[in-house]
Amino acid sequence: MRVCGCEISAKEVRLAIVRKNDDGNIEMLRPKTTRIELEDDTCEADLRSFLAALDEFCRQNEIETFVIKTRAKKGRMAGGAISFKIETLIQLVEGCKTRFVSPVALSHFAKKEVEVYPEKLPVYLKNAFLAGAYALTKG
Repeated sequence: MRVCGCEISAKEVRLAIVRKNDDGNIEMLRPKTTRIELEDDTCEADLRSFLAALDEFCRQNEIETFVIKTRAKKGRMAGGAISFKIETLIQLVEGCKTRFVSPVALSHFAKKEVEVYPEKLPVYLKNAFLAGAYALTKG
């Protein structure tokens, strides 16, 4: 099973594809696309283009589930309106499930269960990787 961990930041979604290998260990795949940006959230054509890019990414990489790192809905660390639009568009990808994981759960998971990160893991993909690995590990 292939899972795509997602972290939404500003106007983009960061994507990390993970799966369990034959030994049962989690491995991160290296697709060409690791980010998709929403150019203008007030433009219908851009919203449709973003959704089409997600659909294509899902098909090309045989993704079964997106796992999104959640953001606060209010308060000083709240996600912006654009990030919630991106979250909705991810949920609309046809034929793909969507799950959510809290930052607190990811932090505990990283401290207690992640012994080694993938080699050359870009810093901007760390939380996306953790979200995907969490979903594979915790079911």
